Formats: sequence, C-alpha cells, structure tokens
Amino acid sequence: MTLGLPAALWLLAVLPVIVLLYMLRARRHDVRMSSVLLWQRARQDLLVHLPVRRLERSLLLVLQLLTAAVVVLALARPQVVLPAAGGLATVLVMDTSASMQATDVAPSRFEAARAAAVAEVARGAGPVMVVDAGPQPHAVTGFVDHGTARAALLRLHPTDAPARLEQAVTMAVAQRAGGRGVRVVVFTDRGTAVVPGVQYSIVGQTDRNVGLAGVRADRAAEGTVAIVRVHNAGTQAERVPLTVSMDDQVLLERTVEVPAGATVAVPVRVAAAEGILRAHIIPHDPLAADDTGYAVIGSVPLRVRVAGEPDRALDEALRAVGASVLPRVTPAAQAMAPSDVVVLNRTPPTELPPGNYLLVGATATNLPLTVDGTVRTPQVLRWSRTHPVMRYVDLRDLTIASALALRARGGEVLAEGEVPLIWAYDGAGIRAIVLGFGLPESDLPLQIAFPIFLNNALAWLSGTGGAFEAGDPLVVPAGPHPDAVLIDPAGNPTVLQARDGEFVVPALERAGIYTLRLGDHTRRFAVNPAPAESEIAPIRPASSAPGPSDRAERPVDLAGILLGAALVLLMVEWALWLRGLPGAEMTRFRGPPRIRPSVARR
Repeated sequence: MTLGLPAALWLLAVLPVIVLLYMLRARRHDVRMSSVLLWQRARQDLLVHLPVRRLERSLLLVLQLLTAAVVVLALARPQVVLPAAGGLATVLVMDTSASMQATDVAPSRFEAARAAAVAEVARGAGPVMVVDAGPQPHAVTGFVDHGTARAALLRLHPTDAPARLEQAVTMAVAQRAGGRGVRVVVFTDRGTAVVPGVQYSIVGQTDRNVGLAGVRADRAAEGTVAIVRVHNAGTQAERVPLTVSMDDQVLLERTVEVPAGATVAVPVRVAAAEGILRAHIIPHDPLAADDTGYAVIGSVPLRVRVAGEPDRALDEALRAVGASVLPRVTPAAQAMAPSDVVVLNRTPPTELPPGNYLLVGATATNLPLTVDGTVRTPQVLRWSRTHPVMRYVDLRDLTIASALALRARGGEVLAEGEVPLIWAYDGAGIRAIVLGFGLPESDLPLQIAFPIFLNNALAWLSGTGGAFEAGDPLVVPAGPHPDAVLIDPAGNPTVLQARDGEFVVPALERAGIYTLRLGDHTRRFAVNPAPAESEIAPIRPASSAPGPSDRAERPVDLAGILLGAALVLLMVEWALWLRGLPGAEMTRFRGPPRIRPSVARR
C-alpha cells in the first residue's frame, strides 16, 4: 500500500485528545436526595477529587477512536495495487545502432536482443508496441497482438548509425493504452538513458574493437591528400593491417599500430584526378561495420555561374577550388537557372529565385537583411569556428577598407565587427552566403583563408560538402528541380520530392557511396560510420526497474472506501449512544438528557 499524502497521518494526534476528553469530569450540581442507593456509581466517582477520572472500558470510546483513525487514513489517500482484469500493455524499445552488429554475442548483439524481445512478447498477456530506437526513433506498430508484434520485430535490422535511445525511451514512457500506463522494456548494449520504471535488457560482453574514425580527402598544393584515421576503442594496443585503394588500385598497404584508446592518422597521397577512395582494415574484432571507410575524390565539378562586375581574382579562385565556371551573365532568373551555385559580385539588390547564392558586396531584396550605408575600415572581432563555411578559416589578419552596414533580421552571422561581415541564410528554398564587402575593398584574395572559405562556401551552398556520417540528415537545395533520385550503397533508388526548395533525407542509415541525380547532373558523396559507434563496451545502468510482471496490475484508491467505513462506524456509535440514554427508545427521542445530579457527602 502507498500513501498519496502521508503528511495527513500527523492528524492521528487527535486520538489522545479524544481519550483525554473521556477522562475529564462532568460539571455537577448538588441536589438533595432521600437515598443514595440508586446512585452508588456517582458516589464512587466522587471518591477522587482530581479534575480527571480513571479511564473505564467504553465501547463508544473505541468506536470514536476507530472513526477518527479511519478518517485520518482516508485523508492520507492510500492506494493498493491489485491485479488488473486484462494484460498490461508493453512497449519494446529496440536499439538498432551500428554497435548492435557486434558478434561478441552469437550470432550478434541485435539477434540476441531480438530473441529476448520475442520471448518477452510470449510471456506477456497484453498488447505490444514496438519502437525502433534508430537515428530517427519511431513506433513500428501501435498496440497490436502478439503475432503482429513478432512479425514487426523480425522486420527490424541494425543500421550503421547511432541510436537516439533517450528520445525513444521518452516516447515509449509517454504511451498510454486504455487510459493506463505501460511497461517499457529496452533492449540495448548501452543502458545510459536510465528512466525510473523502465527495464533494461543489456547485451554485449567485450570492449575490444578497432575501427575507422574517418576518411577525408583534401586538396593541397602538391595534389590531393587523403587522411585515414584509425581508432582503438579497446584497453590493449592493437596492430591492424590497413589497405587504401582507389577504384580497385591499391595505393597503400601497411600495418598500423594503435595504442589503447588512441587514434592514429595515416596520410595517403592520391595521384588520380577523380574516383572513389576506399580504406579497409582487418582487425579481427567483433564489429565489422566500422572496418571500411570511403571518400569521393575529384567529383563532378560544381557548375558556378558568375553575374555582376568582372573580377579576375574571384574567377581564378573559383577554378582553383575545382569549380566549373560558366559564362558570365546578367543576374536574371532565367539565365541563373542552369547552375549549381550563382555568384553575384557587387550587383544591385535584386529578388532571388530559389537556388544557391554567394553574394559578394551585394544583397537581395527578399533576404532578411538590410543595408544602412557603409562602414569604413571595419575590424573583424569574432567569427564562427563551428559553421561548415568557416571551418579552418582564419580572419585575424584580414584588412577591409569599407563594407556594407548590414542589419540582419534572421539567418546566422558568421563573422562580424561593428556590423555583420559574413552572413549565411537557409530558408524559403534559398541558401545564400553574403560577403559584406567586395574583394577589391579588402586583402582577402591575398589571404590563405580565401580559397578555404570559397571551397567551404561552395560545398555548403550545394549541399555536397564535407564528409557525412551515418545518421546525418541530407539537405540539398533543389533549385529548379522538382524531384531527384537518391541511390543508396546497395543500389536501391529513392525518389525525393522537393519541399520548400530542398530535398531532405532525415537520416542516412547506411555507410557507403550515395549517388544523387538532379536532372542531367549527378553527384556522389561518401557516408562513413559514426566514430562513436566504435565504442562497443556494454554499459549497464547503475539501477533499473525490477523485472516486469507477467500479469497487469492497477492501483486502487482506498480513500472513498475508508470514508464510507467511517460513516458506518459513526452511525453505529450514534445508535449505541441513543440506547444508553435513560428511558430512551430506538423509535423515539425524548430530548437531551437532564443534568446529572451529584451526591453530596455528609
């Protein structure tokens, strides 16, 4: 039994008060009587002259004490748990992250978890809901029968992405079936999201694993250099064979020594202009999902169209970062359409159609940005280190003669002094970066940061920049294309429809090479396993709920029952009191009793 308001038990202090009232003497008046034979009881009561008398046995007192105790207990709102008429609903949360592919538990962690979940379904008596705790947690079924739940469990498969376990558990706990709460059972190898009342079934035995923490290709003055990062998640040093190939041509074969808990970066020079770089290790550990990584080298150049004032430094920088610069045009919507990115160089304010834009010393009428004149010799005081456009960009030595006095009403300021100097916007089908000054008004073209900034900006604007990790969303500006085709690493095509000027995939669940077809233009990009999934050490929660019962239970509030019992006791006490009145009958009440006379001693 549990109490909803245990503080109410302090009211039990009224019981001694009731007893004390019984012990107090009644006020008496002296009355002369001819005989005291009928008043022996009153005579005995006068033997003691104290204000209280000896407590005598009284059924009325017992009933009054019971009534008061029952009322106080009812105020404490007691509840008891009784078996429910039907089975309690159960929510099964399945971890489908990459680490669940580990084979330290035969045949794999996920298969062992699935077998335990199927057994849990067989033990239960109520309906079952299955929740997929993947990169995008969702309910696979509603509350269904056992056969449908088992079929849903058999359809689940682990991904190459991390799991959002806390979000999935929160969603499961919030479920209600028939107005009642549910049992939640989580099958995972990482019981970090401990929630009271939730049972965790942990699978996994070892932490030994060596995986690729990333594969990245960067352009350098002497050519393309790929960086392969190998991570050891175990507690002992490992030696693993590493093979790096380009379109089946081996570029590097060596054995890498990785200390316990450390990451080793291996540089690889790539002579080929373009292709698919593949890195593979053979660590002989339980997890194979993180043994292979990819990078796209020299993918199809972005089609960049420049409009506005000619600028030789800008054109040369665009070609240096691998862009295909289309013939220069006027800033008209029909002329800017057939391109991936449009660069507007010091053009008058114009309305931008949906697309991707780099505005240099220019603005647009339909961006949440206004210009209040110009600012002379602004200083760069701070800039973002986390936005993809500003990665590895150092502006500390930048000198600007004059800049537009920008006032942003949205978007994100990437660099600023007294006014925003670099600003990014993504919305309403438009992805834009505004450089608040022209290149001739600064020494940016002479800075090492310029080609880095330009390469990052084109990659972010086109939606193809950077390395993707499994579980990351894919957001690509649609431009004039109403639809696109995404081909996953297994060769399965998916048709994407443009919404608000973008193609969106909530999560890329598989590692490998993806191909995106936009009209007659094709882009390839690599997706690698998330480095966090290489940490496969099973984590058991510090505390967990007890094992779920095979039958459902329901709480029953006893306050109403106790109040009813108190009323019955009060009626019984009242009836007994009436019977004890002198000459009283149960069918008639003759008024209040007269004052009890006292007997004077002589």
